[in-house]
Amino acid sequence: MALHHPVYKRYASDPLFTRTITVCRQLLRQLLYRLLRALGVLLWLAAAGTAHAYTVEIQGAGQFSKLLDLHLDIRRHQDDPDISDEEWRRLAGITPQQIRELLATEGYFSPVVTAELLTEGDQRLARFRIEPGAPTTIETVDIRFHGAVVDAYPQRVERLRRQWGLKPGERFTQSAWSDAKNALLKGLLVRDYPAAAIRTSEARIEPEQRRATLVVEIDSGPAFTFGELQIEGLQRYSRAMIDGLNPIQPGERYSQEKLNELQSRLTDTGYFSSAFPSIDLDPAHPQHVPVKLNVAENQRKHLGLGLGFSTDTGAGVQVKWLDRNFLQRDWRLQTQLELNRETSLLDGALYLPARRNGWIPNFNARFERSTTAGEIIDKIRAGARMSTPSRIDERSAGIAFFADNQKLPDGSVNNRQALIAAYSYTRRRVDNLLTPRRGYVASLEFGAGPKGVVNEANIVRMAGRATWLAPLQRNWQSVLRGQIGQVLIADRTRVPGDLLFRTGGAQSVRGYGFETLGVQQGGAVVGGRVVAVASAELVYRITPQWGAAVFHDAGNAADSWRNFKFVHGSGIGARWRSPIGPVNLDLAYGHATSEPHLHFSVGYVF
Repeated sequence: MALHHPVYKRYASDPLFTRTITVCRQLLRQLLYRLLRALGVLLWLAAAGTAHAYTVEIQGAGQFSKLLDLHLDIRRHQDDPDISDEEWRRLAGITPQQIRELLATEGYFSPVVTAELLTEGDQRLARFRIEPGAPTTIETVDIRFHGAVVDAYPQRVERLRRQWGLKPGERFTQSAWSDAKNALLKGLLVRDYPAAAIRTSEARIEPEQRRATLVVEIDSGPAFTFGELQIEGLQRYSRAMIDGLNPIQPGERYSQEKLNELQSRLTDTGYFSSAFPSIDLDPAHPQHVPVKLNVAENQRKHLGLGLGFSTDTGAGVQVKWLDRNFLQRDWRLQTQLELNRETSLLDGALYLPARRNGWIPNFNARFERSTTAGEIIDKIRAGARMSTPSRIDERSAGIAFFADNQKLPDGSVNNRQALIAAYSYTRRRVDNLLTPRRGYVASLEFGAGPKGVVNEANIVRMAGRATWLAPLQRNWQSVLRGQIGQVLIADRTRVPGDLLFRTGGAQSVRGYGFETLGVQQGGAVVGGRVVAVASAELVYRITPQWGAAVFHDAGNAADSWRNFKFVHGSGIGARWRSPIGPVNLDLAYGHATSEPHLHFSVGYVF
């Protein structure tokens, strides 16, 4: 250590100063030595904590490495420091047989497995070499049906045979064998034959010839029909309300879809925390089987408070008040107050019990102030409509009054109003409404209002959107979205903002701010008369809950198709299958702005 500071040079000849410097140097060396020794101890402890009791090498496993690592006992005990030499040898001795059994589930019934145990001091190594050989393939499949389905629906029997998942020539695997049998049985259980069962199933394996012969015998049992509805747990609300929502008619054929529809309709009303419909599966009494419905009622009144955050609208607060038996008439009154960076909203809706035809009347009114892309709009909306309770094929028809006051940065003000009659249809065909993996949702809307006392011009509005989800191979999934819409006849300045189109944001064209794609006017972005959006996304499932995505979106809104031009956004994202639906975190690049944008959203726009 060399000191060249002027103070040191001035006092270097002072013995007391020199001795003080020497002592400081010694203390510094001791402190540095102790720090290095402590660091060495920590590194040794860390290494000891992660060191294996023994080493396992598996050569030749290839695509089955993950399977073996997950299920072999010798892998699971590798980090146990108390494993004795005798126990280590025992685990190594049973490992070749475990490898053979695991590879057999993947169709490899004649693998060659050799083991080698090595010790050097305290180091123990277990090495296994695998030669899987050729896989076993399916030679023939024999599916035999028994029961009422054979004579009642011969075409259905043939269709189930054609849909069998393991075809001759394919590699046999235990998981595919189980999946194929379950799918075959499900083809009967979900419709007409809830007591169907697999009578026998056999996979005859000939390891030397590497071929498998599959035999399945399935008994459909008798065809069931529904009987009367029997309800348990109903206290606060009337039975008439449930009867109005019940899609099941006594005497009709059994359908699991109808039971699911009844459950969905009741839980969607908010009156019940749970609803479980079922029937007794007694093959001796299959006709007019009573439908047993067990319900758990929600409290009549409920106050909800919520805080949230969205990359589209920022932080927000929400207050909801719900009365599920308003005026003691089974009317459901729902009001909400919502405040966030973009919107101030006061909303109320009154839902009446379902009519005899199954349609549910409701009335709604709202006031909203929104500040988006420089445009400030005060909006009033009120209307009445009838809607079906079905979430599978949802229909809605009604009439609504729109009025708004638009203010732009250049000082211009525009007052608009319209009275519109509208009809919409939504078709949902997904495996799960909350967390779908496959299927599609498509919707169409049509609205019109003639020129007259309210409307300044004839207005016709049409819009459609669709989302399609499909698994690709084992861990891949594709998500395709599309949207198109147009307002006809009326000029944009005479159409309220809620009837026009804007896009951009987490659930439309990523890479751009919330609803910042539209028509430039007066220093702001306003709604246009036409819109189109297309999106393609590819998701890779890292785990059952987590995934990574790449995507490309294109879309825009404009005053006419002549002035329309697609803008593009591309990016990557993270996916989490949460209990409340898919959670999406995306980082997108807007090609038109050359800027990145972070998006956060929950669920799909259906």
